[in-house]
Amino acid sequence: MTARADNVRVLLLSNSQLKGGLEGGMEMHMKLLARHLNRENFEVFSICQDFDSVSAFARSIAQESDHFAALPIGYQFSSLSRLIKQIRDWRIQVMHMHNGAYLGQNFILLAAKLAGVYSVYVTEHLAPEEPVPFQQRVVRNIFTRMLDGFVCVSEKNYLSRSQFLYTPPERSFVVNNGIDMDDFQPIPEQQLTPLRQQHNLPSDAQIVGTAVRFEPGKGLNYLVDAMPSIRAACPHAHLLLVGDGSLRGALEQQASNLGLSEYVHFAGFQSDPRPYYGLMDVFVLPVPFGSASIGLLEAMAMRLPSIITFGGKGEAVVPGESGFWAEPRDSESIAKYVIQIFQNPDLQQSLSEGAYRRIRDHFSAQYVAQKLGTIYLEGLRGGGRRTGTVASASQH
Repeated sequence: MTARADNVRVLLLSNSQLKGGLEGGMEMHMKLLARHLNRENFEVFSICQDFDSVSAFARSIAQESDHFAALPIGYQFSSLSRLIKQIRDWRIQVMHMHNGAYLGQNFILLAAKLAGVYSVYVTEHLAPEEPVPFQQRVVRNIFTRMLDGFVCVSEKNYLSRSQFLYTPPERSFVVNNGIDMDDFQPIPEQQLTPLRQQHNLPSDAQIVGTAVRFEPGKGLNYLVDAMPSIRAACPHAHLLLVGDGSLRGALEQQASNLGLSEYVHFAGFQSDPRPYYGLMDVFVLPVPFGSASIGLLEAMAMRLPSIITFGGKGEAVVPGESGFWAEPRDSESIAKYVIQIFQNPDLQQSLSEGAYRRIRDHFSAQYVAQKLGTIYLEGLRGGGRRTGTVASASQH
């Protein structure tokens, strides 16, 4: 990649340790942002942790960036000084930190300020569901006051932070996650047939599926619990779970206890889940509290009717047009909508096309990079502290 000498120098940074080496939506978002930031305006730098567990992500984001470094990012003075030196050597003007949670990165922000970075933004891809303990809230609110901009991945993400944490509307922007639509084309049948055989999926199976990390808070137990009702109404229904994590054993035991081991299939972690989306008929993201999941956007780009359990303004799924909103932590609500889709082929086809259009028109990576690029540039023109409103930043 070639950048002009007068381009704005943007640093994308993550301190994630990726335990188990499994990438999530945050890492995908960073890679797509690095790929699609306009090289007519920006030169893209990236930094991630220098850990073996991060090595695969490091290689892939290095390919998307103009410059890359892996550093030990921590609280030690030596780590802080190395980070400051790297930022200074690169003469970074804008830094955009990415965090999977909603706490931390205080020392990274300090390093950026000491290194003379003009504008610092953060995207925290999760938001609190309940009040944050007082001490953590105080530290986090000081952190927020030092930022030039706060990027929320959905309207719900912003509203949740506003309820439980200080989130200044004049420096907050809602910019949805996005995916590269060029990466999501129909999967040929000759590729799907061996996958069905590998996972013992009958050719006439109606497949409800998901792709998510098997960790607490993802709501997977509710999806498994929905299967008895789904199969009672749709005897050919099978569940395909793509992913891995600490809860895999518990989920396998749950399926066994329900007598469903033959109908619940574990595909494991897949670096490329697209062929598995090609096997599915309906996608369910049972996360009780979430938004703008990359996996959800990918499934919809693959024309899958989708059911989520965190509906609200601005979400990718529009009820009746691209899928449905089930109640959170409610297996019967999930089952109701899956059954409705499975029993109505015309509805399934309509939702399929609606899902694709929704992602194409409002959740492309190109759109996201353009929106964030505009925020960076206007922040620099405005003196490092961009002013505006959340509402204007969240318009499609």
